[in-house]
Amino acid sequence: MSLSTKILLIVMGVLLFGSMSFIIYMQVQNSNRQAAIETSMIAQRDLIDGIVRSQSQWTTKADMEKFITDNGVNLKAIQDDMDKLNAQVTAVNVIVSASNGQHGTNVPSTGPGNTNPNPTVPTCPDGTVCPNADPFGYMKTEQTLALNEDFGKVKVPFGKVGFSAWQKAPWSVDINPREYHVASVIGTDENQRLSVYNKFTMKVDGKDYEVPIKTAITQQVYPDAKFSFWNPKLFITTGGGINVTSLPVNGTFNAGGTFGFISYGKYKTTPAISLLQVGAGYSSNKNEFAVIVNPVNVNIGGIFPAGVVSNTYVGPSVQITPSGSVFVGANLSIGL
Repeated sequence: MSLSTKILLIVMGVLLFGSMSFIIYMQVQNSNRQAAIETSMIAQRDLIDGIVRSQSQWTTKADMEKFITDNGVNLKAIQDDMDKLNAQVTAVNVIVSASNGQHGTNVPSTGPGNTNPNPTVPTCPDGTVCPNADPFGYMKTEQTLALNEDFGKVKVPFGKVGFSAWQKAPWSVDINPREYHVASVIGTDENQRLSVYNKFTMKVDGKDYEVPIKTAITQQVYPDAKFSFWNPKLFITTGGGINVTSLPVNGTFNAGGTFGFISYGKYKTTPAISLLQVGAGYSSNKNEFAVIVNPVNVNIGGIFPAGVVSNTYVGPSVQITPSGSVFVGANLSIGL
């Protein structure tokens, strides 16, 4: 069997192994994606100072788009604008704050208002002063009623109404100017999942009122893995292999650097798979230069606790030296 035939068979074997690994990886990812959507949820929680953590959950793109439109937001307008920014919708946060309804009868005035400049006392038909004609003094002074919007224990002043019994148009209205403030702080974990913290305040007459939040829900599209055909990255690589072009069989240790530009995964910064890393380095077999080809490299960061390992890949490797030796083995690569 010629050397070229051996090299071709080796390359075909490595590609077949890589293809099978990729298929298995995709099946596992699809299973993990569905499990995450069905079970992963961060519950809503009240913190101090009126801060509320939103209920956060993974969702499909279609379900999130429905969630947006169900809340009265023009999704098309947002998407059209994001297209100009080369962006896409990945999450939405909806806050609901509800005040208590109020209904009352026989409610007393909360204070007096303007004084009648020409107070008069009603007279009876015979011209005499009617007894108890104005027992509460309503003909003398405007009656006012302060209005509040109640959010549980928080009462936000809404304004006041007044009634002047001696005037033809007796009502007066005084509504306070109001400002509504919603502040959201967004955190992202190592899996790109969002945690959203919200605070809702209303400012009336220069005073801030912390309004309780009834519900706060964040839906985030679960990221789908995809190919990136231009995601350049440098790697430090090291490993070993067995000489498949000569007898007796002997091995080598290699170390060097590679360049990869094709990746597959949910995130471009930490792709799950790096494809076709090519570079050069040192081969210990004859202490010579070697071309290093790492065709399929799987990120092993996901099998370790968060933050311990990142951008670290393992996979099959081929090293070719100027003397004609071809080594097949495995390499570990660390992305820079």
